Amino acid sequence: MREDLTGRRYGRLTVCREIKQAEKSRRHYWLCRCDCGKEKTVEESHLKTGHTKSCGCYRKDLPSSRRIDLTGRQFGRLKVLEEADNSKRTGEYWKCVCSCGRLIEVSKESLCAGKTKSCGCLQAETRKKNMKKAIHFVGGTCLERIANQKNTANNTSGYRGVYQRENSRWRAAIGFQGKVYNLGTFVNLEDAVAARKKAEEELYEPFLREHGVKAVQNGGI
Repeated sequence: MREDLTGRRYGRLTVCREIKQAEKSRRHYWLCRCDCGKEKTVEESHLKTGHTKSCGCYRKDLPSSRRIDLTGRQFGRLKVLEEADNSKRTGEYWKCVCSCGRLIEVSKESLCAGKTKSCGCLQAETRKKNMKKAIHFVGGTCLERIANQKNTANNTSGYRGVYQRENSRWRAAIGFQGKVYNLGTFVNLEDAVAARKKAEEELYEPFLREHGVKAVQNGGI
């Protein structure tokens, strides 16, 4: 005679009654009521081995029970204030305040893995520091800038420091140590270019030699 499981509890399930199956069937099923109120038909072996412990609600509740509360924790410049609204998201997001005062919502994965440490201000400051390291100012003059003799994108004359004025004349100028020197206005482009070249030879070349920097022309040295 087979064991009667009626009334027994298995996890969140309480066995109500046996479900009749075909006589030749080797499997036996029981109707169970879950603690949440739902009913579920479960195979007898799954009840006894603990394979099935609820109607399915246990599995849904499991992530919540394992969730780590990040409130108050510090991740880089970010302090976690509270859990964000995750109803329309995939994954877990938290509302944080950056040390600069800006609010931002960040995924738990990015916080815990150290991928996000600020609202973006840290990256901006790092870029500025790297830029300062990459260039060298001496006496208010950037060595890399005056060494690079390649024309800028907004220069239409074809020569750096030479510009055409509204009266079709050519103006030559040069900047050095925080000042801009007007080299004159010329009728011919060639004269303006020559004035600019002479000023570079007198100001730039000795200054670059003094600091051991070579001039770069059109991308080459």
